[in-house]
Amino acid sequence: MAVTKTKKGLSNPAVLATVASSPAGQKAVTGAIDTTFTVVKIVAVALVVGVGGYVAYNLYKNRFVSLATNPNYEPSNISEAVANAKADALYNAMYGWGADLETVLEALSGINYNAWVKVYNAFGKRKPTIGNEMTLTEWLNNQFTSQLDRSKISLLIPVAF
Repeated sequence: MAVTKTKKGLSNPAVLATVASSPAGQKAVTGAIDTTFTVVKIVAVALVVGVGGYVAYNLYKNRFVSLATNPNYEPSNISEAVANAKADALYNAMYGWGADLETVLEALSGINYNAWVKVYNAFGKRKPTIGNEMTLTEWLNNQFTSQLDRSKISLLIPVAF
């Protein structure tokens, strides 16, 4: 034999129907619906603002800030096409596991400060095998951790580190 309980209060469907059909019950139901819509609107606005803020932050954080040439130094001794070729050679030398120091040194040899700026800007931000996009100086710092390798690069380009 099943045990049954007598429903009391608003758990009783008859009482709930009576309360809901009364003017005070109608006002309570309308108030509950209005409150629900207000809460949903607030949550939706907070969600849109949060997602928009996250997207804006990531766009700001991951932007590339190009360097400007220095008019007080001698003009660049390479063209834009050569700078692009050197940037590609540097990327290919450092992409993947391990880095080819000799290719990096060859690509950086013989360029002055303003040429370095052109190569840096041509390199931009590039994606490694694993991780986030990095600038040329970030790549050099990431790939060459030994003091000897860094000193070889610093002899060619003092501003690289």
